[in-house]
Parts: sequence; C-alpha cells; structure tokens
Amino acid sequence: MPTPDGKPTRTETNLYSAIIGEGLAHMRYHAFAFKALTERHPEVAQIFLEVAGAETIHALSHLGVSGEVKSTEENLRSVVEGEAYEFETMYPNMVREAEAEGRADAAASFRMAMERERYHLTLFSKALEELQAKQRGQGAAATAGATPVGPTLAPAAPPPPATRSPDQLASAASEVERERWRVAALRRVRELVFGAQDGLLSTVALVTSVMAALNNTTTVIIAGLAAALAGMVSMATGSFLASRTEREVELAEIEKEARELQENPAEEMAELIAIYQREGMSPAEARSLAERIASDKDLWLKTLVEKELGLSVVVTASPSKDALVMGASFIVAALIPIVPYFFIQQKWSAIGVSAGASLVGLFGLGLLKGRLVGRSLWRSGLEIVGFGVAAAGLGYALGEGIPRVIGR
Repeated sequence: MPTPDGKPTRTETNLYSAIIGEGLAHMRYHAFAFKALTERHPEVAQIFLEVAGAETIHALSHLGVSGEVKSTEENLRSVVEGEAYEFETMYPNMVREAEAEGRADAAASFRMAMERERYHLTLFSKALEELQAKQRGQGAAATAGATPVGPTLAPAAPPPPATRSPDQLASAASEVERERWRVAALRRVRELVFGAQDGLLSTVALVTSVMAALNNTTTVIIAGLAAALAGMVSMATGSFLASRTEREVELAEIEKEARELQENPAEEMAELIAIYQREGMSPAEARSLAERIASDKDLWLKTLVEKELGLSVVVTASPSKDALVMGASFIVAALIPIVPYFFIQQKWSAIGVSAGASLVGLFGLGLLKGRLVGRSLWRSGLEIVGFGVAAAGLGYALGEGIPRVIGR
C-alpha cells in the first residue's frame, strides 16, 4: 500500500529493487554459463544455470507480493505498451546513440532485439484483441435483455496546474526546508520519551525496593541519586553513540551507492527508470525524467539515495543534541520519585507518595506522547501508567523478598 501522500513505501521500493536485482542476476548467470561452456567448463556452467533458476524463483516471489501481476487483460495492456515503447522509441534511440559513439556491436545487439520486439508486439496485441472479443461476447451473453439506465459519462479532465509567482515558489521552498528540520526535531521526541520513561520506571523501582528493604530515607536518597546520575551518564552516552553509529551506517550506504553510480552508471540509470515506472509514469516519461536528473551527477546520487535507499544526503541528525535530550529527560524524571523521601520519613507514606508522583509523571508523559503522535490521550497516558504500576510493584516485591531470601 502506498503512503497517504501517494508515494511508495520503503517495502514497495525494496521489492522493486529486489526484482530488478534478481532479474539482472538471472540474465548475468545465463551469460556467464554460456561463456563457461564456450571455454569448456561445463561444471561451472551448470552451477551458473542452477543459481539462475533460483534467482528466477526469488524474482517471481517478489513479483507475486508486489502487486505487479494483475488480471490477464491488465497484464496484456501493460506488456503491449512496454513492447511498443521498446520497438518504437527505446531501441531506435539506443541504436542511434550506439552508432554515434562508435559501438557497432551494441548497435547490432539493439537492432536484433528491436526486431524481436516487433514480433512480440504483434503477438501480444493479437492476444489482447482476442481476449477483449471473448470478454465482450461473454458480457453480451450475461447482460442480454438488460435495459440501459443512462449514458456513460467520460471522466472529467484534470484541472490545469495552477501557476505560482516567484515569491510563492520561494516561500514554498522555504517551507519545505523548515518542514525538514521540524520533522528532524520531532524525531528527538523519541529520546525525550525514552529517557523520561526510563528515568521514572527504573528509579521508582529502585527507591521502592530500597525503602521496603531498609526503611531508611537517607539510604534511599543516596541510592536514588547515585542511580539517577549514573543512569543519566549511561543513557546520554548510549544515545550519542547510537545516533552517531546510525548516521555512519547511512553514510556508508550513501558512499556505496556513489561507488555503484561511478562504476556502473548504466545499471543505476535503469534502476532509476524502473523506480519512476513503479511510481506510475509511462516508460517514456520515466526515461525522460531519469535522463534529466542524470545530467546533474549530484542530483542523480541524491535521487537514488532517497528513492532506492530511503535515506537523505542532508544531515539533520545531531548526536550531541540527542544525548543532551536523553540525559536531561532521564535526570529530571528520575528526581520525581526521589524528592518525596526528602520530606517524608514514614515508610508507607513515602512509598505511596513516591509511587503516586511517578504515576502522575508517567501519565503526563503519556499525554505528551499521545498529543505529538495524534493518538488518544487517555489511552497513551494509561499505557505508560500501566508500566509504572508494574515497575513499582516489582520494586516492592524485590525489596520485601530479597531480605527474606538471604535471611536478613
């Protein structure tokens, strides 16, 4: 299913990339097998052909779940369009370009394929006509005697694109840039929620267990503050390293894509054309747009990175900001269950107030998360409170149970 804005999801793009990869591997392995046979290595050729069969199975599996295989009539229409484009436009252009570049061998290969495409187009077109005639006959038999209820209306033509003034275009570009950084900042909500939730849950469990076991507020305060500070350092460091590692992995993938573009631009062009066709463009439109993009090497790489890998070449992540948000949210939240022990000495009162304050903090955190992600506020708040109740109960059980187990 596409995303709400009509763009393909990462999984759909990955499926199409996998189909292209498996198809290319199938053809390569057959070519390698024939080469091995000409060099009198039949045992190697057999391996290539066996693996080529496996690649075909993989590609068919991907096609089956990608939605590319439709009804027979739709499949024939799609194939007729594709064969017509290849025979009338694609291969003639390829022949001219190969001849202009002095590649007579490639031009001959293109011509041979072009002639076969003419035959394929004839076969598919005839099959489509016969199928439509067959369906019309079946439809007429099924609806014989039916009275038409009204005229068939042609679909309305799409409205012409609205023009935009230079000021409007500049404002739109500025808005796009602001949105990019706004979404990047929203991703930092993960660090805020994770840090605050962990600070509350881990600390309330700790102070509850220590108070239940020792009934000494001084010890509870010292243990709670020590755990809070240690947790702040640990969480901030972990967030920094995780965020930086994630970006390093993304940069490595971008560099790999840049190498592939440098080493095999023809294959990358074919992949870009396939991606645009997958998004609903005709073969001619996809090729035209891909060629315009490929005229700018940086734009070509950026487009492949975004559409094929689902990544961005623009760095919006900030490991240091992630670490700061994580550490600050952890320490602030961790202080909530500790503060009551500064003022309350009685065991059950201190535990109750500490646990209650923690649950209120967790509920507030759930409300914040629900508001940001557009979920039900009460459901989001109660969801996190449930974890808090479980943590406090576990902490009390540990505080009561461990001393008895060890005999103290």
